Amino acid sequence: MKWFKAVASVLAALLLPLAASCETEPAHRHAYEWKRSETQHWLECACGSQTDFGDHTGGVCGDCAVFRTLSFGSTEGIDAAHADFAREANGWFSAKGAELGFTYDFMGNDYAALNDETLENYDLVLFLNDRPHVKEQQDAFQRFMEAGGAWIGFHAAAFSMVEEADKDKEGSDYWRWYQDDFLGCGNYKNNTWNPTAEPLTVETHEHPATANLPDVFLSAPCEWYGWESDLFQNPDITVLLTLNPTRENPAGDNPNKDWEIWYDGHYPIAWANNHYKMLYTNMGHNLQSYNDFEKQSETFSSEEQCTFLLDAMFGLTE
Repeated sequence: MKWFKAVASVLAALLLPLAASCETEPAHRHAYEWKRSETQHWLECACGSQTDFGDHTGGVCGDCAVFRTLSFGSTEGIDAAHADFAREANGWFSAKGAELGFTYDFMGNDYAALNDETLENYDLVLFLNDRPHVKEQQDAFQRFMEAGGAWIGFHAAAFSMVEEADKDKEGSDYWRWYQDDFLGCGNYKNNTWNPTAEPLTVETHEHPATANLPDVFLSAPCEWYGWESDLFQNPDITVLLTLNPTRENPAGDNPNKDWEIWYDGHYPIAWANNHYKMLYTNMGHNLQSYNDFEKQSETFSSEEQCTFLLDAMFGLTE
């Protein structure tokens, strides 16, 4: 499937409609890009030639989108900060899509949309705070990724706590391909508390998501996760961002649970699997008052963090 898409992409470029003559000299093969207004979209060449006019409302449609995004997550009935992040993400991704030219369709926790027919219409899938738990949906997602689809997962989308002896039992909630092969992290191991903003280190700038970041930047507040497997020792994984707490600058600030404060270590916060167009990031847990459920921070408040996410989306869908 990957080679088929690559060949199709080359053929599409070669077969773009050519104007009979071009106003510029010498005549050239046109390189069209989608342009759009509030009511129309069209293909336009740098020389001024235009073609394929179409009508629509809403600014961006599936035809003229740079890429098309299908998103899943729960906005109610789960951890208050996880749900709040999903609601916030819906507004932010929708607004950025209208501004930058991609579509964003949110399906809530209806993972039935993870099927071959639906996924054919999308370039990028987001898991905001969970993952599918039905085998048919899991299998469809795996086929989508193996065929060259793109994915970004946030925070609890990687959360799993299943005893080793139970991982392969019938009815187990452990998705072995996803946790061990795709993500590479295995089970959740530990976390910090309370959510805190932390300096994150860019481990490599040789990835679209980190190419435009400084060596270190301050994150938005988050609850940080540690993992069962050592991602640094996995040859399939490229760690992109890390958290490196010290006793002078620990991660977490819960005075009642010292084990939820990290005073040292080298923790992967975002990483990519070299065999897929994917990226997982620990981001996605706002600072939240669990007494009155009042939001106290926003995941998208860090400019560098927003750059990281947008560059990841555009880079993975190129």
